[in-house]
Amino acid sequence: MTTMRTWKKKWAVWLAVALACLGLHYLVMVLCRFIMNGGFSLQGFADMFWQRLTEPGDAPRYLDLAENGYVTEGENRINLVFYPLYPLLVRGLSYLTGSLPVAGIVVSQVCYAVSSVLLYELILMDADARCAWDGALLMALYPFSTFVMGVFSEGLFLMLTIGALYALRRDRMPAAGIIGFLAALSRTQGMLLFFPAVYQWIRRCFLEKDGRSPKFTDLFLLLIPLGFFAYLCINHHLYGDWFKFLQYEEAPPWYQSTQWVGRNIAQHYSMAVEYGGLGYVIYYVQIALFFVILGVLIYGVWKKESMMYLLYGGVYLGFSYLSGWMISGGRYMLGCVPVFIILAKQRDGLPRRLILAVSALLFFAYSLFFYKAYAIM
Repeated sequence: MTTMRTWKKKWAVWLAVALACLGLHYLVMVLCRFIMNGGFSLQGFADMFWQRLTEPGDAPRYLDLAENGYVTEGENRINLVFYPLYPLLVRGLSYLTGSLPVAGIVVSQVCYAVSSVLLYELILMDADARCAWDGALLMALYPFSTFVMGVFSEGLFLMLTIGALYALRRDRMPAAGIIGFLAALSRTQGMLLFFPAVYQWIRRCFLEKDGRSPKFTDLFLLLIPLGFFAYLCINHHLYGDWFKFLQYEEAPPWYQSTQWVGRNIAQHYSMAVEYGGLGYVIYYVQIALFFVILGVLIYGVWKKESMMYLLYGGVYLGFSYLSGWMISGGRYMLGCVPVFIILAKQRDGLPRRLILAVSALLFFAYSLFFYKAYAIM
């Protein structure tokens, strides 16, 4: 009976976390529509909801992939740069929904809701429930988290990233390997989970006084880089070139090439100056995000946060900012999950509340920009 009550209580908390985080997005969506229209109508809200969650940026390309898969000819051949897991899930669910865009929205929002619960549980392993709630809210109020609601892979990647970190913290190496494999099939940064995985394995087996012996099942961790290798196999199968996707990333409309972080930061500044208004919604923001996140990670070192989180946060930040002409940095950095963990664990509640307040204001501002069709991709 006690166990049943415990599980009922857990499910109630999980449902509350998921609904609260999703509800914040819907509330802001309604407020944005009210401000934009000087009033509110259900039809106007539905039109905005559908248009902004299924049509901007990469959304049409994900929908095309879900419908037609990878192709080697025509304009859509460049869709090779997108990883296969999200469009596969959208296609699969579309057999139930009867609509690819509806399936895309459902996959994204369900995955995001699950990621919020997983982050809550991950933080709860080291802190109290208030900190865990704040961590979930910080992720919900991240200024560019609007993308978890639409046909983008953000929600899926968050769920898999946090799920892999949670499995590693619980010493569930087979689960971490399988989830990490899927993360590497959803975005390039997914393969970076191999770094905290290897560290956690070494720590548990060789650095802890009460550590355990290596197990055969630990080899499941090798599935993480194999996820990226599977994507390379798709490149080779279609084009006979393991790294064909890099050629398409460097071509229009992305123009992304690999450069040193310092050079990219300088490039962002030059583009901010050159493009004026766009600088304040893209380029200056990406520069600020780099230093803010770097500062949070350094703060985490000072506070002796888990090295597993710091390692992942560091490689994620550095790897992401190797991308030249990056125009989606705000969206990509949502996946730097250790930032939310570090900030949520602050013992002094006042700084945490101030961070939540500032995040809420920025989240509302950039959500409004997004629903007004500003270029904040």
